[in-house]
Amino acid sequence: MLGVERRNKILEMINEKKSITVQETAAIFNVTEETIRRDFKNLEKKGLLARIHGGAVLPEESKTEPSLEMREGINIAGKDAIGKKAADLIEDYDTIILDASTSALYVAKNIKNKKGLTVITNAERIIFELSACKDIKLISSGGVLRNKSLSYVGKMAETVIKNYYANKLFFSCRGFLPKIGLTDSSEQESEIRRTMMECSDKVIFLCDHTKYSRVGYVNTAKLED
Repeated sequence: MLGVERRNKILEMINEKKSITVQETAAIFNVTEETIRRDFKNLEKKGLLARIHGGAVLPEESKTEPSLEMREGINIAGKDAIGKKAADLIEDYDTIILDASTSALYVAKNIKNKKGLTVITNAERIIFELSACKDIKLISSGGVLRNKSLSYVGKMAETVIKNYYANKLFFSCRGFLPKIGLTDSSEQESEIRRTMMECSDKVIFLCDHTKYSRVGYVNTAKLED
């Protein structure tokens, strides 16, 4: 098969599946992974796909970050159910980290009756949600406020997070693929989530069905991490 024909087939695949991996594409066409990486690079230059770690996605799938208001309105029942299940994993006097995802916000909504909790977060909405809870010690990371997500990011926020070690981290992200892992649409959000993982004993990924097969252009973590 000529390179042009293979790249056309790749475009058909990615338009149908929204995302593909280097490994599976190389196997389908019986070529090396390096050949597929060159194909992906060629197609990316033409604006026909976006490369991510280990694969490729449609350009709009990788770079579009929905507004906070839009994300809060997606699958409310599912996020509330996940928030309740996550809250069951939290014990009195735990120290936990909550990221700025809307899924973590629903965890916050369900822990207000816990005793002696310490909650570390970079989320403005979670700070507001828990600010009236007298039995919860609330630690804000501070830092640069992202208007898109009302989250604190940057070196200052990361430095504050590194000053603590939590029993558990509860977080979400843009989406995930089993062969690629967890991805985000913001390098700053991805970086602070990686910092949170490093500072936590247990890492709990909050995931509903809307996350599956959705991808961002920044690789945050492998599932095994």
